[in-house]
Amino acid sequence: MIMPVRRVFGIPAILTGGECVTLIRDLTQLWHLTYGAAPGELEADLALCKRFFDPLARGHSLRDRLGKLPDTPADLLRRISQHGEPLGVQAGDRVLLVGIEARLTLALLEKYPVGEDHVVITPSDVATAEGTAMQIYRTWSMARLNQVVALRRGQGSEVMQAISVGIVIALLVNRSDTEDRAVAKSDHWTVDGEQVDSAIFSGAEAFAAAVSRSRSSRAAGEQRLKGGYALSEARRRLADRLMVTPDSKNNGELLYIPSPQRQYVIAFLGRDLARRPRLTESALASAFDLLVSAYRGAAGQLAHRGMIFERSTDTRSLKEDLLREFTEARHSFE
Repeated sequence: MIMPVRRVFGIPAILTGGECVTLIRDLTQLWHLTYGAAPGELEADLALCKRFFDPLARGHSLRDRLGKLPDTPADLLRRISQHGEPLGVQAGDRVLLVGIEARLTLALLEKYPVGEDHVVITPSDVATAEGTAMQIYRTWSMARLNQVVALRRGQGSEVMQAISVGIVIALLVNRSDTEDRAVAKSDHWTVDGEQVDSAIFSGAEAFAAAVSRSRSSRAAGEQRLKGGYALSEARRRLADRLMVTPDSKNNGELLYIPSPQRQYVIAFLGRDLARRPRLTESALASAFDLLVSAYRGAAGQLAHRGMIFERSTDTRSLKEDLLREFTEARHSFE
């Protein structure tokens, strides 16, 4: 029975000394053509491969980068192409692109002494190289999922927009934790839609200005619940803990925080706010009071729509809970 020749990334695991030298030279030249410099430190070079192989890369960025690649010399193209992918990737009629597999192969071949009649790549070295490539690709492919999970857990690399935090707090102040006490989202450019948006945003804007220490107003297109960025950002972080359901009566949508999720949302906001190094407990308390004051000032607009549900005792309790979560989270970061 004839056993198949063992390979690693398309090249045989057994090479003559001459084949090994030629392959090292060819891969080094191709790396220089692809990345504009000679191979350097392995870990840094593997990270550099993201320039072309990142699954989250935008199409126009890839097109621009590929368009700047020089032609591959014909003899070099022919020699590397005989090994097929993944060692080299055809990126045009006369352009060959190399990445993770080529850099790992180069590192693998350089481990063996020069001048030997034959080079035999051991099964353990093959397994290590293939495992490294698989782990890198898995990390890259999981990046978006991990990013979303981190955001939902309040552990993303960026804190939540202050205006988005303000909107969620305003909903909590309004006790919008059931469908019966939900805020109705409708077209911002209708009179009703504008009144609802204005009432919610009055408190949220006051909170955001105090937390971020900025008095700049937002564009009118952002000051709305339906289609506005601030609410989209809040939903991106809180997912189904910030519910939007159809409103059959008004041909719109209902916005609320389900009561079983209320404490989780408060804890989430406390942790997220605690990640702002310059925000103190007293400053947060002041920002909360400003939100409530602005909210109450515009409460008549919600009352007109039958959507004002705030109770002062519940608001005080909410403030205490939020400050407690903020303080506990701040201590856990120290």
